[in-house]
Amino acid sequence: MSAALNAVLSAFFAAFLRDVVGDALKGLLRTKLSKSRYTFMVCISLCSLLFLGSAQAEKPSLIQATVKPTGDVKKALFLGNSFSFYNNGVHNQLGSLVRASGEWQAGENRLRLSTLSGGHIYEHLDDLDFLLEKPKGTWQAVVLQGHSNEPISAKKQARFKKSVKQAAKRIKAKKLQPILLMTWGYKGQSDMSIQLANAYTSLANELDILVVPVGVAFWVAEQKLPNIDLFVPDVLRAMKNQDGEASIRYKKDLKHPSDAGTYLMACVLYASFYQKSPEGNIFTSGLDPRLALQLQKLSWLVTQGFYKESKG
Repeated sequence: MSAALNAVLSAFFAAFLRDVVGDALKGLLRTKLSKSRYTFMVCISLCSLLFLGSAQAEKPSLIQATVKPTGDVKKALFLGNSFSFYNNGVHNQLGSLVRASGEWQAGENRLRLSTLSGGHIYEHLDDLDFLLEKPKGTWQAVVLQGHSNEPISAKKQARFKKSVKQAAKRIKAKKLQPILLMTWGYKGQSDMSIQLANAYTSLANELDILVVPVGVAFWVAEQKLPNIDLFVPDVLRAMKNQDGEASIRYKKDLKHPSDAGTYLMACVLYASFYQKSPEGNIFTSGLDPRLALQLQKLSWLVTQGFYKESKG
């Protein structure tokens, strides 16, 4: 690892440590960093130990992305499901960040969303063919977001890979950029988060396409910013007690994004699409400005770390 890269990585560590545990832990950065091409794996591993507060915590092994952003993505079509359409749609929140930054130009920017509730990638293939027939210049990139467990389910993962490969081939045939939107593990399920991150990243590397690390940002935010709830519960059914009073029982797994979750997703997309930090953006999606600022900062730190040593 070069001295310059060591310096950049040290700065990345310092930003996390300053926010999480204060200046007293900066001395940890004097420790010689391990030499590894998986720089983000190292960063997240150390952060995991700090966040979890245990030297015995199992270090996750995150695969390094081999493709990094190289140009602004101004015209994007999103294909996904409820993860994308919650809270007025991630495309609208991303668009609001762009507009609030003064970068939106009529005719030059376009963000649209096509979703199917509970949808899988293969279920979008027919719609994709139709949408790709739009006039040249309508889209610059197509963002693919799968079902919550599709990439890691033993019953679904083969079809997921096949469908993404088919979609990417069709998108490339139209001279457009296919992009994978990495989803997140259910609340409190760190193992699922790592499995999803690696499934999306390994497939993106195989296809030589960009993957946006939304799932990694959720994983880090759950531990670094526990005061911000990224999830909303789903209703299972209504119940009545012995007195006939009704109450609601919720599903065990929390997976759909709260407004803060969708906002974080939009911030990671902004950081990835424009290669700049959303920090200080005045659009907060109704969140407390202080919380929004925390999510803005985290999204930039995660994307910077995730794309380290990726090829241009």
